[in-house]
Amino acid sequence: MGALHERATANDHRTGRVPVRVVRGLGAGGIGLALAAALSGCGIVERIVADSETPTPTPTAPIAPTPSGPDPVLAWECGQISALSGVAIRTNFEYQTGRIDEVEYVSRLAALQDAWVYMPTYDTEITPFIYEVQVQAAADPSGANQGYIDAINAATAACQEAGSLAVVTPLPEMGG
Repeated sequence: MGALHERATANDHRTGRVPVRVVRGLGAGGIGLALAAALSGCGIVERIVADSETPTPTPTAPIAPTPSGPDPVLAWECGQISALSGVAIRTNFEYQTGRIDEVEYVSRLAALQDAWVYMPTYDTEITPFIYEVQVQAAADPSGANQGYIDAINAATAACQEAGSLAVVTPLPEMGG
């Protein structure tokens, strides 16, 4: 068997091939070496396992935001007061300065009257003031009568007291 082994080894050197039994020996040896390193006290395996583990986050309850303003429905109602009052002021200004004629003026007042009367209302601390404005606007949507002026002023004050903004003033071009 010695001559056969020498001949096989000589042929292997010429061809550059490595005998299968050597590969099997290195394969088993390589696995053994890796296993020995892993099981040794160097802690490589422990560090790899520890690094690959991610801590599980502890669920926490979401933090509820602190309310920082008036009730959104109340703010909407106050916004409607501002918007519709602004339309009344601008309509009167444009009519008085000749920017719109009688037909346009009457048409805008009719639309404004409908907007006030059919405005959705809710149950906020502002709602009773809106009801009074609606009654006054149904009688005269121009905002020229004292009942309407008093109702708008009371609604604006109620909005501001509740922490919402309601602005009822002329635009700068109107002298406001």
